[in-house]
Amino acid sequence: MSFIRRPSENHCPGIEDYVRPGVDYEVCETCGGRVEVWSDEDKSDCLDCGAEWEKKEKAPSCLEYCAYADKCKGIIMMKRAQIPK
Repeated sequence: MSFIRRPSENHCPGIEDYVRPGVDYEVCETCGGRVEVWSDEDKSDCLDCGAEWEKKEKAPSCLEYCAYADKCKGIIMMKRAQIPK
């Protein structure tokens, strides 16, 4: 199994959120504003008032139980280092 997604190969579906995180917006409980939350983060700050927001239900990460987690962590760190800042 390949851990890098290519159309013709199997890949680890759990790694996708870490290599290419997606953004979602939640409603701030303090002011009703927007909280930008990335798929690889458990907490964030409100964009409007700065209040701290934390996920109520944290989904278990495959990095906590998968036998290949050490290999994936290395791939994640390598991919993140390649992203221009």
